[in-house]
Amino acid sequence: MYKMRFLAAVLILVFCAQCFGAASVDLSKVVIVSSSTRKIQANAADMLRDEVEKRTRIGLAVSSKMPGGDKIVILIGTAKELAAKSYRPAVGFEVPSKADAYAVWVDTSKRASATICAAGYDDRGTLFAVGQLLRMLQMGRDRVGVSGDIKIATSPRYTLRGHQIGYRPKTNSYDAWTLAMWEQYYRDMIVFGTNAVELLPPRTDDAADSPHFVKPQLEMMVDMSQLAADYGLDVWIWFPAMEDDYSEEKTVKAAIDEWGGSFSVPAEGRRGICAGRRPG
Repeated sequence: MYKMRFLAAVLILVFCAQCFGAASVDLSKVVIVSSSTRKIQANAADMLRDEVEKRTRIGLAVSSKMPGGDKIVILIGTAKELAAKSYRPAVGFEVPSKADAYAVWVDTSKRASATICAAGYDDRGTLFAVGQLLRMLQMGRDRVGVSGDIKIATSPRYTLRGHQIGYRPKTNSYDAWTLAMWEQYYRDMIVFGTNAVELLPPRTDDAADSPHFVKPQLEMMVDMSQLAADYGLDVWIWFPAMEDDYSEEKTVKAAIDEWGGSFSVPAEGRRGICAGRRPG
């Protein structure tokens, strides 16, 4: 019986060692640093700050400059930008040279305190690096930390990783969502690597209106497209041929006018829709 208890204790210790790994770095007073003013990177920093605060009640500072003293830093940027600050992965460990690729690691060679580096091959890769870091954070009420030995470099297997979303009554999302809700939905997908969305235009095989709409469909579609652009997402539009017969010229003209109205950029400086076709 004693041997069995001893063996069980050893197994528990081994399991705990594998689960917790290196000592956790306390990030409750970390500074998020992103020197770029480009929209995608700014959104990456905001996403990290916001999602941590929602889960921990801790409001992290975001800065464009490295802080002095012994402040722990989360440094966000492209691999080239971090290299310009002398933050490079160790030899044999690097950000893959591929769109959307990224690396996350802890650097202790430049400053007295740790620097958690989240670097993308490109701007969108930086966004995915932050998403990876969010998944690795140890969060709880009034606490946030991360393992001191995190080290990951990866690139996507597939070029297009998209999701169709529709602001309509027959929905795979919800027809009462506000733009802020759509932004949260985009973020949730981005954290797991989504790089494209396919939008549905006002007229599909569905009701023309909904009592839940917070704004007209086309107006929301324009805003959803701009929001996707702000996060660097590719945007596609699925536009079905809804008429039974396109043999008559007037039917074709009406369809072209309708499609053109959805794909065009409004003249009064309104934000336009990023248009495209489904691959294949």
